[in-house]
Amino acid sequence: MTSRDIRQKYINFFLERKHKEIQPAKLVLDQDPTTLFTSAGMQPLVPFLLGENHPEGKRLVNSQPCFRSQDIEEVGDNRHTTFFEMLGNWSLGDYFKKDQLKWVWQFLTEELKLPKEKLHVSLFEGGDGVNKDQESLEIWSEAGVATSNIHFYNAKKNWWSLSGTPAQMQEGEIGGPDSEIFYEFDFIEHNQKFGEKCHPNCDCGRFLEIGNSVFIQYQKQSDGSLKELPNKNVDFGGGLERLAAVIKDDPDIFNTDLYSPIIRIIEKYSGKNYIDPTAQLNIRIIADHLKAATFLIVSGVTPSNKMQGYVLRRLIRRVAVKMHELRGSVKKEAIPTDAFEAACAYTVLEIYHGLFGIDKAIQKDLVVRTIVEEMEKFGKSLEKGLKEVQKLESIDGKAAFDLYQTFGFPLELTLELVSQKGQTIDKQEFEIEFKKHQDVSRSASAGVFKGGLAGHSDIEIKY
Repeated sequence: MTSRDIRQKYINFFLERKHKEIQPAKLVLDQDPTTLFTSAGMQPLVPFLLGENHPEGKRLVNSQPCFRSQDIEEVGDNRHTTFFEMLGNWSLGDYFKKDQLKWVWQFLTEELKLPKEKLHVSLFEGGDGVNKDQESLEIWSEAGVATSNIHFYNAKKNWWSLSGTPAQMQEGEIGGPDSEIFYEFDFIEHNQKFGEKCHPNCDCGRFLEIGNSVFIQYQKQSDGSLKELPNKNVDFGGGLERLAAVIKDDPDIFNTDLYSPIIRIIEKYSGKNYIDPTAQLNIRIIADHLKAATFLIVSGVTPSNKMQGYVLRRLIRRVAVKMHELRGSVKKEAIPTDAFEAACAYTVLEIYHGLFGIDKAIQKDLVVRTIVEEMEKFGKSLEKGLKEVQKLESIDGKAAFDLYQTFGFPLELTLELVSQKGQTIDKQEFEIEFKKHQDVSRSASAGVFKGGLAGHSDIEIKY
């Protein structure tokens, strides 16, 4: 079963249950200054979860491309990515727990045919004035989930609100308990460094979360209490990449058809094999970052030194460094070639052709040109910058700023390179040097530079 099959089966499943398919939101929202990217399927639907009437009705379904820049440091393991696709269904004051949990179970076990014994669910154990989620327990039990596969956790794990736990919610904020679904890879042995006993929220790798049903049923009152909403909502999110992995009983999402074609290209141009543990981390980072960069470019983002453009620049430059490390050389030919960049970009477009406004024929030139130009700019100073990093015994905030200003190394990239040497950088020192440069630049150019935090300003980067 391909990723396209899973996506379409999900949409069809809920269309048959009187849902309306809605168009996914743009990856870069035009009218939302509070966030750089769409990072969850429910994000564009917040006004309707708060009570506004949706033009398509009370039952909705879609697949939403998402980007989370805060996850960039997690990329490299077998499950985290910056770009991902979230399958979502919503009930806006219509059905609630009984239908939602029953339908999710049917989709996973009947449509995707996942083994029931490998599926575990988690529930809210109660607290902060809210009772234990006994209702969901009974529904899951009736559906056929074994008692041993039902787990209870506190509000830090099984409660949703924009602020966090019930105690952290602000007056007027909505939230509620959730029920997560995990797949168990029973062939993975528990590593006791993560705790004596394994459980769904253990980090040993035996369990993988594949979906979460959020029951938005409370609103925080001025006296700190939680009051039940007259219209209760359901918000479900399921990771397509993870579902594609568990169908194969493989804990590595990079072995799915959403990534493997990109990885074959990286292997070809790097001379490394994905199964080589010394190369795997870098190959995963390159595959994820090139996919994310492609979607950002198609969304209208161009590399720059602020906002979304800075994130795109950081992704592409990190690809250059990781490819350089894979090839194990500081010679010029170790920098990715135009052919590599073009092949990867076209492969991403091919994977998603016909989806989310992707047209491989129309968008290829734009994506390839943008990535190649940024690679070439950075490539001119990449070798010199890496040599400088290796030459310095330690890198303080001033040295990190010099690498940023002289060689175009984003602070986050320098932090990563330094951590490989077992060192750290005082970010405050970097900010001090950054501000000094801003002050000098303002005086010299009569306000040409606007200023701001590192990575979100108009500071000049020399190549």
